[in-house]
Amino acid sequence: MLYRYRLKPLSSLITRVMSDTMFGHFCWAIRYQDGEESLERFLKGYDVDSPAPVLFSSAFLSGYIPRPTLPHLGREHALEFVKKHFGTDKASIFEGLSKIKSWNKRRLIKIEHWKALKDSYDDEALYELLQNGDTDEERKRITELSSHNVISRETGSVPSEGGGLFTREKMWYDLDISLDIYVLINDSAIETSVDNFLTQYLPQNGFGADKSLGMGAFDICQDEGFDPGDFEVASANARMSLSLAAFPDMCNYSAFYRLKTKFGKLGGDFSVTSPTGGDTRPFKKPVLMYEEGAVFIGCHSLDTMPLLTDIHSDTRIRHCGVPVTLPLSIREDLCHV
Repeated sequence: MLYRYRLKPLSSLITRVMSDTMFGHFCWAIRYQDGEESLERFLKGYDVDSPAPVLFSSAFLSGYIPRPTLPHLGREHALEFVKKHFGTDKASIFEGLSKIKSWNKRRLIKIEHWKALKDSYDDEALYELLQNGDTDEERKRITELSSHNVISRETGSVPSEGGGLFTREKMWYDLDISLDIYVLINDSAIETSVDNFLTQYLPQNGFGADKSLGMGAFDICQDEGFDPGDFEVASANARMSLSLAAFPDMCNYSAFYRLKTKFGKLGGDFSVTSPTGGDTRPFKKPVLMYEEGAVFIGCHSLDTMPLLTDIHSDTRIRHCGVPVTLPLSIREDLCHV
């Protein structure tokens, strides 16, 4: 069953709300509340060839989901669109091509547009809808870069040699903005645990970096008005990911995608202590992932894929790149590219 939860930011964010990070927070919640054995039993549910107990999407501006990562219109086709909708003189062609260029940079799509296009998605049809007016979702978020000094753990002060200056990105959202995440639950026995995690544990403990300093604070509630049937497609030939995706043998699946390298870091106790004793080793190995919006051609929901292993020197640690996906119908010629 697919659910939607609404996150209201109460502070700035240093860590973007991404699917794999949300999964890690949920695992630590199980560990702290129910113990190590409960967490091990939960993770074993991803080792069998059956639907994953629970999967999280990344967070998106409310009312939006990722735009499918598909090839844009070719220049000749785009020029035909511009002449039809903007005009044939040089000024109109320039305006139209500039507009298409800005539309192509959009990474999100309105849900109302998705509903209109999901049974036969095409960029030209999307341009038709965008032409009627659409706000730029990126304007609702402000990114701030702040400079910091490295502090030596031995002296408690800034190192006298070697510099140590670094920058961090902090995100602020308008006061009236909320974010949506989608949660796929295939094991009804953990529905209550997932709901408590999102509506109680996470608001009380915060999300991501510097949560102990007040960053990553949210008010979270389930969107009771959400109907998963709105995302159903009569004859789907592809699926679009709402999560960061990386799983074994992923190269065997035909897909359109953008790549993102995740330099993961362990959370909870393991961020300050070693899982196996000795020196602290909080960093995972780099993981190459498909960004949200990746389109997998002609495949099932992918929720039976296993977690990634061998991503840390401690073999118990795994990484979730199993995506929440939505069905989609795209042009038949794209299915054979």
